[in-house]
Amino acid sequence: MAQALIIIDMQQALADLDHRDQVVATINQRIDQYRAAQQPIIFIQHTEPGMAVGSPNWQLFTDLHYDDNDTYYIKTQPDAFYQTGLAAYLKMNHLNHIEICGAQVEYCVDTTVRVAFHLGFQIDLLMDGITTTASATLSAAQIKQHHAQIWHHRFGEFVTVKTPLVNEP
Repeated sequence: MAQALIIIDMQQALADLDHRDQVVATINQRIDQYRAAQQPIIFIQHTEPGMAVGSPNWQLFTDLHYDDNDTYYIKTQPDAFYQTGLAAYLKMNHLNHIEICGAQVEYCVDTTVRVAFHLGFQIDLLMDGITTTASATLSAAQIKQHHAQIWHHRFGEFVTVKTPLVNEP
């Protein structure tokens, strides 16, 4: 369906993500599908104190299926579009339909989904590839469920690894 896969903040500093191994396995299945279809795969990596560029905490999870042919952006804010060049890359390559997955639901994923919507992108959400950590008041599952209810049919559509990819011009 989508023309590009965007994977947000699947980094070593977030090793305590809810269902981390299952989420990484789902993302890897989707990466493999995009790679087989020769469609762009974009990794977004957050940097802040404790996650300095190049540090162990900043690195992507080693079990993710990333490679040198993928596209990478570094962000300093929850918005993957803010001063990263992501929007320009997508527009320059006529990629107006994107699929989003990664971490954390209530911060970087939610902000990126909303900004992408307002920038006019059509959005698919790989819900089994989206996760977070529990807060002081809500479990990770509650946070994810709450955001899924907001996103669905308003900001994007849900997809699974079984949703076929279509090569679009």
